[in-house]
Amino acid sequence: MNKFLTILCLLVMPAVCASVFEHPQNLATIAKQLPELSSVNCKFRQEKTISSSHLILKSSGDFKFEKDKGVIFYTTYPIKSTSSYTSREYKQINSIISAITNKSYSRLERDFDFYYEGNSQNWTIGLLPKKNSQVYDYLKSIELAGNSKMITKIIILPVDLNKTTIWFN
Repeated sequence: MNKFLTILCLLVMPAVCASVFEHPQNLATIAKQLPELSSVNCKFRQEKTISSSHLILKSSGDFKFEKDKGVIFYTTYPIKSTSSYTSREYKQINSIISAITNKSYSRLERDFDFYYEGNSQNWTIGLLPKKNSQVYDYLKSIELAGNSKMITKIIILPVDLNKTTIWFN
């Protein structure tokens, strides 16, 4: 019985540990499978992992995305603040989210290699900066997951490895 469990675990583990970055895909195929996403107001929860100390900073609050305006986080925990991804610092992230929701991929195609798994109901897109792009020097990867109505998770990994994960619901 132990051998059976060991073999079963070895067969299942690769599927459980699989990453979207193991599934390169051309943009034309991805675009056909993604649903039409619209503006959204929802709750968010965020964790930022500081790689040098393994410290995890947590925050949460309200999220607003307007297709033509951008992304705004109204943080209510641990302190009240407002962050707009329309600012210069976060403009790249805002432009990526806008490009995906508006299905306007030409700029992204120039700067990133694409990875994809899923279908129109549940999907994950991975973006890795191309070596000749401007974002290569400060961004390691971006991963977006969603369903038929909205983006449900974003993982941003800059080159300093201070990973930010944001969940939307």
